[in-house]
Amino acid sequence: MIFVDRNRVKVPDILIDETKKGKKETKKNIQFAIAGEFEKMTYSAYSETDVKDALIQLFKGKCAYCESKFLHVYSGDVEHFRPKGEIEEATPNKKPGYYWLAAEWTNLLLSCRNCNQKLKHQIFGKVQKETMGKMNQFPLDKGFKHIQSHKNNLKKILAEEQNRLLINPCIEKPENYFKYESAGVIKPKVATGKDFQMAEKSIAVYVLQRMPLVQAREKVYIEITAQMQRVLEAVANLNDSISKPALKDKRVVFDKILKREMVRLKKFTNDEEEYAGMARQIVNEFINTFKPPH
Repeated sequence: MIFVDRNRVKVPDILIDETKKGKKETKKNIQFAIAGEFEKMTYSAYSETDVKDALIQLFKGKCAYCESKFLHVYSGDVEHFRPKGEIEEATPNKKPGYYWLAAEWTNLLLSCRNCNQKLKHQIFGKVQKETMGKMNQFPLDKGFKHIQSHKNNLKKILAEEQNRLLINPCIEKPENYFKYESAGVIKPKVATGKDFQMAEKSIAVYVLQRMPLVQAREKVYIEITAQMQRVLEAVANLNDSISKPALKDKRVVFDKILKREMVRLKKFTNDEEEYAGMARQIVNEFINTFKPPH
């Protein structure tokens, strides 16, 4: 998971223009809520093509949570960070959800079905498959109740924000919460406190430890490690050309090779690359201990 700045994409007009579907739908659903007719609510503005296209552009065709690419097989899910219809953890009633945020741009993310839907998953370190996936989950700190009404919701949402336990990649910087191991395993970066709680809960809710995902990250981890070795070999060759007179005429060539290999290494960290969050950890650690040619 990596931080994604929403400001880099224009908000679709369909969600913010008072004369268009998003605002009209929200107003209509609020009227249903006032009348207590929650069963009459409908949601479709969020799934319009303009919205999906903007989210694909924003997240560069990757799942906001696990960073997997999927556009070559399906167009992805439009995910409601705060669930629209019902809230799994809410008491005493799961319904309604955050119905007034169903067409709110800042509440929408692009997700793969494995993170977003309830499916059977083989989890790293577990024997039996488990049914997991975000769906309608939105866990909060113990003792804090979910907001289930649009009334005075801005003030209440701000208070709720301090108590949510899921990491939002458009608000938090995930690198402050997660660390990655050589086998592709993701873990909380710290062992205690609120940051630990948020990391642990996010890993579970988004199913970031499912085996196919762990294996995919491990594959990229191996590719990065191999590229780091090429960089080290290029450094050794350049150092030889500096220290050995017989290789002096090859210094320019070796310098170009080193720069090329560094570019290839840093490419793993680009926003559009799969598992850039993991790549940035590995590459940054490597660069911080990297000894340049002398």
